[in-house]
Amino acid sequence: MTADALRLFAAADLADWTGLPGALPLADAAAVLPLESGAAGVGFLGDERRRARWTSIPSRVFAGGLRVWHDGSLVLAVEGRDPVDADGAPLAAPDAGEPDAALDTFLGRLRLEGGERVYASRGLALRVNPENGVLLGAIGFAPTDAAEYRARLRPEVGRQRLLPNPAAHGSAA
Repeated sequence: MTADALRLFAAADLADWTGLPGALPLADAAAVLPLESGAAGVGFLGDERRRARWTSIPSRVFAGGLRVWHDGSLVLAVEGRDPVDADGAPLAAPDAGEPDAALDTFLGRLRLEGGERVYASRGLALRVNPENGVLLGAIGFAPTDAAEYRARLRPEVGRQRLLPNPAAHGSAA
């Protein structure tokens, strides 16, 4: 079951996604995904700003990267950004029905009101461009409720700075 869930997510096959198993050992994820080949770092999850580690892995499907969020021993969430098909075209968001919650997200610096559709009972959040239905990203986790996802599991969402910050380079302009 674990291997199947991770393979489905990595392939952006999310229409029938039912979530990650609870208490998924990082070692079990590493048996399916090439975690040893990716970059690693630290970030924050949820409104509680829970500190968590992440490992990014190569992906042909998620052009913006596939990231496994963990606490060192257990997988907390998997996040994929900018999914594309075999020809490199963006994927349409799957029809997952009525979400448990709709949260704001960003596309670059553009705020997308309600663009993150949370299906917490299925362990899935889809970041979607409401203008055209393009899937911008997906987050997989163990099924829970929307409040828990938002508080403790949601990868940090914020505006991406597209231009260099002049103050960071000592410029007085």
